[in-house]
Amino acid sequence: HSHKMAHQLLSSGRGLRMWMSMKNGMRGMGRSFPLIFREFSSTASSTSFAKESHLVTKELKSKFDEDGVICIRNAIPDQFLEGLRVACERNMKNPGPLCDEHSSAAGSAGRFHDDQFLWRRHSECKDYLFSSPVAPIAAAILGSRSVNILYDHLLVKEPGTVAPTPWHNDYSYWHIQGDDICSVWLALDTVKKENMVTYVKGSHKWKMLHKITNFSGETSDDGRYSNSPNKEEIPLEKIEKGEYELLGWDMEPGDIVVHHGWTLHGASGNTDLQTMRRGYATRWIGDDIRFDPRPGTMHFNWADKGFDCGLSPGAKMECDLFPTVYKQTA
Repeated sequence: HSHKMAHQLLSSGRGLRMWMSMKNGMRGMGRSFPLIFREFSSTASSTSFAKESHLVTKELKSKFDEDGVICIRNAIPDQFLEGLRVACERNMKNPGPLCDEHSSAAGSAGRFHDDQFLWRRHSECKDYLFSSPVAPIAAAILGSRSVNILYDHLLVKEPGTVAPTPWHNDYSYWHIQGDDICSVWLALDTVKKENMVTYVKGSHKWKMLHKITNFSGETSDDGRYSNSPNKEEIPLEKIEKGEYELLGWDMEPGDIVVHHGWTLHGASGNTDLQTMRRGYATRWIGDDIRFDPRPGTMHFNWADKGFDCGLSPGAKMECDLFPTVYKQTA
């Protein structure tokens, strides 16, 4: 209740003044109160939740730099989660041109719904990108002065979906050069660790351009990545034998996992027979990223479906398709 009250009050300047006077009058009511206040006041403003992010401490940033992935609890306020769930339901009924249905393509049970660029169709997704704390968090994690959105990505596994997410890193699919890039995976449901994405600790340091993995299985390969020159093999045997440390978390709605574009990760199917696993990922470009339309990257499928950025190779990735969402003012 305190969390919800904080969100409501902090959505306006008047509410912030009320909250300050309440805080001053409630000092004797226990240790948890100032913590709640600090958590929400850090991103409050009269027009937006996010001018900068105080959720990202030096310790968290150094952990990200070392491990290639971190979890931040209660990062995203409830008001954004509700809107994203509405957009998710709408999108599953009426998906966009880049949608893949991996379970049906692979002929397996359940539904694994995968779609991109929702923010260009759903106002709730655009609101999350531009008004929630997500962009400042990404900038702080990357140490970038500004961040642009590469794309947003809805990944839904319905209860009992057996289709896994194969081991991969994102960078091998992306038409980019540079290191300042991360994904922010937001939980819209309670997800148990065994159904959650798992990450190979420190694998971002390998900078592996691996052979492309088809998420729908090799039998349904439509050839979109067939020109990829990537040669490196993902060390599946070593991962399965437990030779690397794997990181994963139980997740609650509003929790986020931030991982580097180079970090290897994968997930099992959704064995939970009651709960959907709705994950909403946003991919953030930092200061040093440049456009590199290598053969076999996602750029070509995007362009075929009407999402051509129109940039020249080597250009900074800043355009209508990849707008600047957050810029440091100082």
